[in-house]
This record gives sequence, structure tokens and C-alpha cells, in this order.
Amino acid sequence: MRRLTQRLANATLVLLVALAATGATALTLTVPVRALADEGATQVYSAAQAPELSAQAAFLYDRTTGTVLLDKNAGERHYPASMTKVMTALVALEHANLTDEVTVEQADLDMITADSSNAGLRAGETLTVENLLACLLLPSGNESAYVLARHVAGDYQAFVDMMNSRAAELGCTGTHFVNPCGLHDDNHYTTAHDMALILSEAEKNADFVRISGSATWDLPETSMNPARTLKNTDLLVNPESNLYMDAVTCGKTGYTGDAGRCLAAGAFKDGLDVVGVVMAAPESEGSTAAISNMHDLLSWGLSAWQTTSIVNAGDVLGTSAVRLSKDGEKLNVSAADAIAATLPAGTTEDDLDVAFSWQGPLTAPVEAGQPLGTAAVSFQGRELATIGAVAAFGMRLSIPAFVMDWLSDPIHMVIVVVALVALFVLVGLLASRGSRRRQRDLRREHDRRRAQAAGRRVGAHYATPRKKR
Repeated sequence: MRRLTQRLANATLVLLVALAATGATALTLTVPVRALADEGATQVYSAAQAPELSAQAAFLYDRTTGTVLLDKNAGERHYPASMTKVMTALVALEHANLTDEVTVEQADLDMITADSSNAGLRAGETLTVENLLACLLLPSGNESAYVLARHVAGDYQAFVDMMNSRAAELGCTGTHFVNPCGLHDDNHYTTAHDMALILSEAEKNADFVRISGSATWDLPETSMNPARTLKNTDLLVNPESNLYMDAVTCGKTGYTGDAGRCLAAGAFKDGLDVVGVVMAAPESEGSTAAISNMHDLLSWGLSAWQTTSIVNAGDVLGTSAVRLSKDGEKLNVSAADAIAATLPAGTTEDDLDVAFSWQGPLTAPVEAGQPLGTAAVSFQGRELATIGAVAAFGMRLSIPAFVMDWLSDPIHMVIVVVALVALFVLVGLLASRGSRRRQRDLRREHDRRRAQAAGRRVGAHYATPRKKR
């Protein structure tokens, strides 16, 4: 049976080659080239080789460290289309409660064009803010944007002012909104960089992540609609899609003829927390152009990069020379703090460059844990952080080495010579003074003895003789 199967496979291959050689067009080989590779083969990504994206603008950065992984025209203004709804959801979440009940009004529906994406809302039905957000973020319901805007601000114009103010607070310098849903307007624009800032802020709200990251959402029955299930336009969160990525946590698609295909998405894997944006992907690539671009972008970013504590407190950063120590000439220098950084996958401490703040050798004694200064840690010319540097162990002072070092200074030598001369002079003076004092004392003693002797002679001369008995 195995031989028969092999013969059939060989015959098929021969037929394909023959048809190709004769220019036959009746048979088309539709199997993707990557499918012919071994089933166990895994694509290897390199941080040095970014993916080629058809989108006109793209941006990818790590939220934890702020490291930009890819910037393709990220500062250029483009139309965001329904990615606008990320800001709409953010402002609504910050100013309304999920349990608030809102009734759809006809005025909300009058703002919608015939070709708008919608969630099928009808005037008179009442939904909670949570369900309105699901209508906004999954099927990209434009009418839901106007319902939420009216509920929060009274009218959509006031709500749009809130959106623009919030964008400015986030540091968006290339963004201006005109409506809450993303319908085209020449004055309604943003950049891939700004959109990443907006999505990153929205990700801080767990409800935004929960709702926008859902593949489906069950809406309850209302007075105007039966119970129904909403489907997310972002295939990256749909487990049944061949573009599904388990790492994707949230996002929002966008499309108009002027904007092209757009997508903002957040993803998390192995400590890497990234936000990606692609804008103006060509419509010629189909409705999934932006999603395919984002799939390639995130696959590369989550595989080729790592966010980790590349340096931990206590890790040895290098060595420093030490003078006058009786314990050797080298001292290990340790990190006083940890450094979390986003770097190419596989990067280790050996790949880092460290510059200490002090110049030349240290001088003993040095105590274990003693602060020595700072260490600037960089990778391929990019400074990661400046942290404290401490001694990994102690180094005792060598007294003989200290004395010899002190004497090696000419000034110190002059001081020693002067001190010795002064000492000799002082000793001489003291010795001379002592000699004179001894001589004086001797003369005084001599004079005293002479006086005593003279006194005895005088006394003997005048003494009365004693009578004999």
C-alpha cells in the first residue's frame, strides 16, 4: 500500500511538471508554498529584520518599557475610520456606569449614513451602557457611538470636545476628532503613534479589554429586537479564524474608502505587553488587509523581542581596579537596582555595555555593599537605564602599601624631611638644654657640698673642748 501511494505521488509530480513545461493552464496549483514545508517547521523571527507591511503607516511598542519596536510613518496623519471608537469607548467608560440604561432615540439614528456599519439598534429600545459598548466595539455600530455620546455629554458635539481634550491629555499631537464613530471627514484624523497611545490608555480599563477582546457578545431581548449574538469584526480574537492569535487581548478595526483598512490591537505574551497600529492598508488586498498586516506585525514583535529584568539587584556588572588593598587588585561591582528592558530575544547580560560614573581605580578600604557611584547600562548604543553601583565584597587596607603610596607624593616627602629635620633640631635643643641643666645642677651640688664642708671646719674651730673627768 505504501509503495502504491508513493507511485501515485510520483506520477502526480510528473504530471504537474509536464503541464508546466507545455504551458497548460487547465490545472492550477493552489497549495501555499509554506504548506509544503515540514509540518513541524517554525518560522524564526529576528529583531533586526522587521516585517514588510503593505499598510502605509504602522507602529508597535511595548507598554511596560515604552520601547518602540517598529515605526513606519507613525507620525503621519491618516483617517482612523472606526478605530475612533476606541476613544469613544474610553470617554464613555470614564464618565458612565456599565449598568446605566439608555434608550435609543431617533436623533441618534439620523446621524447614520446608509453605508454605515451598525448594530441594528432601533429607536425606543433600551440597553445598558455595557451592551451599547459591545454594539460599538464588536460589529462597530455607528449608531451606538451617538447613543453613548448623547448619554455622556448631552449631544455628540460636546462629547467630541471631550474626546479631543482627552487625546491632548494623552500627548496626542496629530489627532483631531469630528464625530464619535469615525465616518469620514477631512478634519477627522490621527496618527499610528497617537492611536497607540489612545489604545494603551483604554487597555488600563479591564472592561474595555473584556468587551473589545470578545469574539462574540450575547445581547438580551429588548422591546424592539430579539435576543441576538454580535460578532467581532477583528478576526484576531476569533478562535475559528485562521488569523486568530491567542495573545491578542483587545482591539478595534476600521474602514472607509478614504481611510483604507485599519486596526489597533493589544497583545500580551511571556511578559511582552505590546500595542500595535496599522493604518491605510490597501483595499486591493481584501477586507482582511489590516488584520493580515497586524498578524505579521504581532507575530514578529512577540517572537523577536523580549521584555524582562535583564539586570537584577545584586548582579555583577563588571570589575573595578582597587588601590592599596591587601585583598587583591580587582573588585566586583554589583547592581543596586534591577533593569527591565525590551530587547531582542536571546539578549543576555553579556550583550550589555556598562559605564561606571567613576574614573580610575577605587581606593581601599571598601566595605561590602558600599555605594560606589552609578552605572549606565546600554545596548547597542541605546541607554537602558542608570542605576546605583555597589561593592560586591569588602577590600581591606594594606598599611605598608598605604605608607609607601603616601610617601610617593613629593609634597609628602618634603613634609617628612622637614618633620625629621625639625625633630632632630628639637631633640638637639632638648638634649642641649638637658646638658646645661645637668651642669648647673652639678655646680649647685658642688657649691652646696663646699659650703657644707666649710661650715664644718668653722664649727670645729670654735667648738669648746670637753673637760676630762
